[in-house]
Amino acid sequence: MNGPPDKLDPTIALFEQAVQDHSRRLLTIARAIVGYRASPEDVVQQALLNLYRHRHRYDWREPGGLMRRTVVNEALRILRTPRMVMMAEDHPGNGDEPADPIVRDETVQAVRSAIDKLPEHFRAALVLCEYENMSYNEIAQALNCSVPQVKTWLFRARTRLAEMLRGYVDGKRKRKD
Repeated sequence: MNGPPDKLDPTIALFEQAVQDHSRRLLTIARAIVGYRASPEDVVQQALLNLYRHRHRYDWREPGGLMRRTVVNEALRILRTPRMVMMAEDHPGNGDEPADPIVRDETVQAVRSAIDKLPEHFRAALVLCEYENMSYNEIAQALNCSVPQVKTWLFRARTRLAEMLRGYVDGKRKRKD
């Protein structure tokens, strides 16, 4: 099976269509989980490569859940390996923007930074719930855990986020007054 791809293989066309349909969403998931500690593009590429290698094992008619789960697993695998270098931000601002976008960008960066400090499993559950709007059952399946465990992780993630962002929110209110 290491030879050239068989153009008559129907899974290739289904796989390619699934990648086209879901790649932007997969990149968003990877970016939300790994932040700037790894390249989200590399996470998605590796996950898709793994799926392609084993494409005959899967049903490609409804690939969204499979692809999300694979990207989450790859992102968590990357986070577990020691990292050597911190990645720079994708698009640093130029400082010439009006005040409202600056405040918005600052708030987004504060929230991303707080999410980045969460333990891997808390962060993964939160991203899948809040950004992907996945049900507890879907999250449990993607993270290979129980629904009660998902609920616990989400509760703890939200509690920690609230604690981390409390000073930021209080500081914003004081500046406006």
